[in-house]
Amino acid sequence: MKPGHAENRAGRAGVRQAGALTAWTPAEPGATGSEPWYVAEGKRGQQLLDHGEVSQATAVFEAILARLGQQPSYGRAVVLGRLGRCLHVGGRPDLAVVRLREAMDVIGRLAPGDGVKGLRATLRSELGDAFRSSGQYGEAKKAYEAALKIEQELRDVRGQVIDLGRLGAVALAEGKLEEAMTCHRAALGLLQQLNEPAMEAVSWQQLGRVFQEQRQWGEAERHYRKAIEVGRQSGSPSQVGRHLSDLADVLKHQPGRLVEARRLAEEALAVAQRCDPGGPEAWKNYGILADIGDAEAATTADGDRRAALQTQARDYRELQRRAPVILTTLARLGSAPSCGRAVMLGQLGRCFHMGGRPDLAVEQVREAIGVTEGLASSEEVKGLRGALHSHLGDVLRASGQDDEARQAYEAALKIAEELQDVRGQAAASHQLGRVFEERAEPKAADVIPFAFEVTLYEDLISDYAFDPDLLVDGRRERRITRWTGEPAPLVDDARPALGPCVRTWVDDRMAVRFSLPQGEPIVERATGCTVMRRTRRELAVSGNPSVLWGLVRGMDGTATVAEIVSQLAIDQRAVARRLLAALAATGVIDVSGRATARLLHSATKKGVLPAGGLEGDDALRLATDGSYRAYPRAPRIAVGQAVPESLCAFHALTRARRSRRDYRGLALRRGDFDALLSTACGVTGAMQWSGREVKLRAYPSSGALYAVEIYPVVLRVEGLEPAVYHYRAVEAALELVKPAIDPPRFVGAALPMEREMVAGAAVLFCLAGVFPRHERKYGEGGYRMLVAEAGHISQNLVLAATALGLSARPFGGVFDDLLNQDLGLDGAQEQFLLGVLVGHTAGT
Repeated sequence: MKPGHAENRAGRAGVRQAGALTAWTPAEPGATGSEPWYVAEGKRGQQLLDHGEVSQATAVFEAILARLGQQPSYGRAVVLGRLGRCLHVGGRPDLAVVRLREAMDVIGRLAPGDGVKGLRATLRSELGDAFRSSGQYGEAKKAYEAALKIEQELRDVRGQVIDLGRLGAVALAEGKLEEAMTCHRAALGLLQQLNEPAMEAVSWQQLGRVFQEQRQWGEAERHYRKAIEVGRQSGSPSQVGRHLSDLADVLKHQPGRLVEARRLAEEALAVAQRCDPGGPEAWKNYGILADIGDAEAATTADGDRRAALQTQARDYRELQRRAPVILTTLARLGSAPSCGRAVMLGQLGRCFHMGGRPDLAVEQVREAIGVTEGLASSEEVKGLRGALHSHLGDVLRASGQDDEARQAYEAALKIAEELQDVRGQAAASHQLGRVFEERAEPKAADVIPFAFEVTLYEDLISDYAFDPDLLVDGRRERRITRWTGEPAPLVDDARPALGPCVRTWVDDRMAVRFSLPQGEPIVERATGCTVMRRTRRELAVSGNPSVLWGLVRGMDGTATVAEIVSQLAIDQRAVARRLLAALAATGVIDVSGRATARLLHSATKKGVLPAGGLEGDDALRLATDGSYRAYPRAPRIAVGQAVPESLCAFHALTRARRSRRDYRGLALRRGDFDALLSTACGVTGAMQWSGREVKLRAYPSSGALYAVEIYPVVLRVEGLEPAVYHYRAVEAALELVKPAIDPPRFVGAALPMEREMVAGAAVLFCLAGVFPRHERKYGEGGYRMLVAEAGHISQNLVLAATALGLSARPFGGVFDDLLNQDLGLDGAQEQFLLGVLVGHTAGT
């Protein structure tokens, strides 16, 4: 099985069967690229691309391009075209367009000939594919028509058939069904000149798709059955499987044909799994079976059968959506052992298990366990291995291998016991059919040496984030321990308060429980993924409840420790002080004086809380629904659109500003970089205040405190080494904070879906808030002003960059902890708030 096959988002139909891009010997006499090394490396890159190894293929083609040099040549155009294809397959059709146009520019400078014309047609067709993937159907149509015209001149019948099919696909996507029908019929007519059943079957299938869109079920069925018939002559089982799937998709809409539709879909699924178990066709068939299952559930009166069908349909639909993303991620990770690879292999095994193929699941989960055994030992790796053993037991049991399943469960139990993972022990014990008592009697050594016992209940949650935008739920653990710490006592003038969102209650053993909000995650880099570990904690305090409730009543954030303790009996005060220290050390109470601001900051980091979950069309609809605040019954007064002369320049600047993502990896001029800082953030004047001078800056700051520090992370600036700098505005100087940084490390601190954008930028301006500076004047309310100040700086940088002809966008999609570490910030006093990316995009 080749997991990477799922990476080819454009599908195998997107690769031309005959064309210069796949021929690694030049079609023009004397063309550059005839050397053996070029042919050998080109074929190697093509094989990698065919197998879905996009990043490796890209590296090969870029190396060939560098070796060819800048001189226009046929070989250079071929390689640029292949790089365009890599970008397209890798999900960046916008960048693919740039490469393909560069290739066509090279072709335009070569002497004309049939080979050059053929390559131009192929590049035009590839360009159409890239435009079609990004929904630019008008541009795609122009590109395909240009390719078709060249193919007609060259009498390339096969090429004409392919591009007529693509024109038909564009017309179908635009809802122009008659135009699509014309294109596909023309392609079928041309195929009469060729004896190629495989291509003919595709044309019949494409016509069937048009009839299906017209809801002409009978005609669609007839054409799909013809495609199956012709496809069997071609001897291609995978192609026949696709046509069986299409026919099942049609029959599911017709009353009384659900049984036949299910039979065809299951046959198509079996064919797909024989040919390529992890390929896109297999997961597509699960989606069709899900639709059939829902339709069958709606027509059955048997409640148990209806529930079973609905459950299966839900599982199958999840497979259709998630499995291709998992396979794409697995292909991107490569074959080197890593925590991420083990997680993804386990997820793939889960997909096969959900799909009713435990035999295929066993192979993946065993491989995942093997990967963990090759990694450095740690609690994280052990926990992952234990979860995989437990999953292996499930799939072995589902396939009837009970003895091996028992061994897997016992391995999972052993690891859970080593980690003191009560939840894992209970689950493994339950799977083995044994009884496990979660609450163990405390040992004498485990008891806190004073009148209270403090027990920690910790739920540990591990999640894994992968490129480009995949979050995978990891294992869940529960640990129960007697807390035996001896923290330093709190100072008398500390002002303790229960932490925000801490809940208290009394459990059935009369212990006072404190439930703490989910903690800020520990974020760590791992090969191929980012690991996030969160802890949800409860604290149980058993002993004399009157002392504890007396402390809780007194902790209002204004009373000092000395004042709170003085309200208790003399013989209780020493115990109360130790209990206060224990509650502070375990996070139940806060003595920092800024608990709310810290909670707001930690809870609103993008790498902490999941977003609302909108994707694709849902997100687009939200952005374009126009549901802004309006008062329809209120009188309306028109706002004039005339722009005074004094505002013209600023008006033009605000109209030119746009947030873009397609940074091109080009360097900033040093003069532009300096101008950005001085204009947007520099000193603009001074104010005399009680005999002292305050230097004022280009942005407003509450109380002139200027509590946001500016750290330019230079990736590409002429005359400056990649490094972390600090902008000392009052002296108009840069301070070198971290020299000789590794730019990919900073890229890795961004959320996975943002990394490609960050990698192409020239500078990341990091705005960090110094919390105590604002809070000393404004208290916890200073946090809001701190955030506003970062916004003012961001807008200045964005507008200044626009005036310089650069692209800039505010940016917060990072794992804050990783970026704080890379910037060298003290998290207790200073943390990242917001970034601004600046660089060159395709439009600048």
